Amino acid sequence: MLIVISPSKTQDFSKNIESKTHTIPVFLKESQELIILLKNYKLTELISLLKISKPLAELNYKRIKNWDILHPEKKSKTAILAFKGEAFENIKAHTFTTSDFEFSSHHIRILSGLYGLLRPLDYIMPHRLEMRTNINNSSGKNLYKFWSEKITFELNRIAKENNFKILLNLSSNEYFKVINCKMLNIDIVNVAFMQKYNNEYKSMGIFSKKARGKMANFIIKNRITQMSDLEQFNARGYVFNSELSSKGEMVYTQ
Repeated sequence: MLIVISPSKTQDFSKNIESKTHTIPVFLKESQELIILLKNYKLTELISLLKISKPLAELNYKRIKNWDILHPEKKSKTAILAFKGEAFENIKAHTFTTSDFEFSSHHIRILSGLYGLLRPLDYIMPHRLEMRTNINNSSGKNLYKFWSEKITFELNRIAKENNFKILLNLSSNEYFKVINCKMLNIDIVNVAFMQKYNNEYKSMGIFSKKARGKMANFIIKNRITQMSDLEQFNARGYVFNSELSSKGEMVYTQ
């Protein structure tokens, strides 16, 4: 089983916690291509492109100028410890053992607007580039065009090399749609977390992010490789709902 998750806008590059080893992103040359494009943007243009405030634009303007393809240790951090959004807070990578990191690196990939596809222990540098960003590039007018074929090809390669039969989707719609599902050679299983409101089950973004992180932690800590074992997941009050689930979607209700 291979799992994909989304990155987070919030990042922490302090060195208080770090893994003993690290790996190098697969698509660094492609990342550099995007950085070169971004370096051509003025500060005011960056505000519009990234849809962020002036202070955030100033911060990311500096990040873009300082980005280094060599990813020196002092300026870099492993992805799963650098990202600090709701999902990653619940993955709790700071509690991982060496074998936890190894298992996560084998089974989990993080989708990224700048890096395409990351292993948990891949070194990254501070950045902000969401997948939905419309930036003209060698493949089209947006990052979906830039990354779709590359990411899909890499996922197929990983699945074939490891004999993975299932791609478990723990990412957001924004990021998952970069994958060309028609070209994917393994079955996709989506995961939905729902709450009951007025006798109807609905999915709420903030709750889903936390639950995705909890499930990723559950998979890593318990070395889950079989889909049937995921039915035992019950963190944050969620339980597997067989009535709402189907072959291609596992639904958990609260």
